[in-house]
Amino acid sequence: LVPQAAMSFRGRVVIRFNVHRNGYITDLQVLQPASIPALTNAALNALRLSNPTAALPPEYPADKVLFTVTFYYNEDPRSSP
Repeated sequence: LVPQAAMSFRGRVVIRFNVHRNGYITDLQVLQPASIPALTNAALNALRLSNPTAALPPEYPADKVLFTVTFYYNEDPRSSP
């Protein structure tokens, strides 16, 4: 359960990482941390706990793909800069 106080936290975390052909996630890099460290840690842990993810499709031409993802906490992504 999420504590009620945490439900009011707002922030955004941007993370870059590679997904390899076998689905393993590597090279996690925080490009933009949240002002609340717990939000940054939660985003990193979400990725770590989903490792490995789905493998790349066989027809994908490279051995890995670079992703940049943004985690939004109590913010509307449509109103982000």
